[in-house]
Amino acid sequence: MTGVALAANQDGRLELVATTGEDEGESGDVFHAWQETPGGDWSGWRVLGQPSEVAFPGPAVAAHADGRLHVAVAGWDRQVREIEQTAPDNGWSEWGVVRPADLEFGRPALARNYDGRLEVFAVADQGGWAVWHAWQATPGGQWSGWRSFGPPGSGASGLLAVGANDDGRLELFSSEEPDKGSPVIFEGHMFHRYQHTPGGGWSDWETLGTGVADEVGFPVLGRNADRRLELFMGANGVVWHSWQRSPADSTSWSPWARLRHDTETFVDLAVGANADGRLVVVATNDRGRLWRREQNPGADGWQPWTPMPNVAPGMLQEPTLAANADGRLELFARTNPLGDLYQLVQEEPSGGWPSTGRRWRHP
Repeated sequence: MTGVALAANQDGRLELVATTGEDEGESGDVFHAWQETPGGDWSGWRVLGQPSEVAFPGPAVAAHADGRLHVAVAGWDRQVREIEQTAPDNGWSEWGVVRPADLEFGRPALARNYDGRLEVFAVADQGGWAVWHAWQATPGGQWSGWRSFGPPGSGASGLLAVGANDDGRLELFSSEEPDKGSPVIFEGHMFHRYQHTPGGGWSDWETLGTGVADEVGFPVLGRNADRRLELFMGANGVVWHSWQRSPADSTSWSPWARLRHDTETFVDLAVGANADGRLVVVATNDRGRLWRREQNPGADGWQPWTPMPNVAPGMLQEPTLAANADGRLELFARTNPLGDLYQLVQEEPSGGWPSTGRRWRHP
């Protein structure tokens, strides 16, 4: 497996979508598995749609307003390809292309507008790494042509995050890619753009700062219990975060703060929300082991970093989190170099985690 994504069906059952390939740089099949009941046992792997040999690493999944899931991947020709459920919780269409373009797209991101229209975002190189987007003209309808947002700063890195504000406006985040030929010491910045009105036009790129003298990691977005967005990233082995000062306030973000550990160096991270609303950050260290850190219950601040159970062979990377219908968090992480998955499930909503997990063989 080269990339995974999690989403919830209309009936609350989680669905797991995975891209596969000979290695990280080659296209392969797309597979999926699903819970047979909400929070229950999982099906085996099934090829998602026909043809299946379409995907470079990393799927994106979002839900239509009617509950049908929609999947987007960067295809073998580097076009953004799509497939969707034909009915909520059941059945899939054939693969199609969002809209052909003379571009080579990277891993896409998907989000649903306030009025139900899906919008897709991806980085492409056309004389510089810029962020492009396309949107449905009507909910579930035809896609627009691709439009460029231009580069954030000196250029876009390969991965994006997008989420909805409390008032329904989408907000998009991209870390800056350094100019490799520049003699100036690079200070990485995180950038964002936001819709002025729900489903409407967009702001220009605005920096959220950081000033880390290195390449900043890809953004990961969470939502606090009071609906404020909170953004996380890794840089120099440290997890950083910044948060909205009030819900739906796109123009006022806190300064960046560290969620550091005195001895561990963190690489990949994921963010989820406990059933009680507290955010939890899961990160892998440079040895491929899992750690987590959670917000304090009923108070400001965060609990210390805690190691998580880890019996998987090899190194874990790229964790992903989603909430079950009963509020228990479900965690998947890829294993390197085996290409399998490792799964952990919270024992109870907002509670602890088991001492052992489950290994998923790759398809």
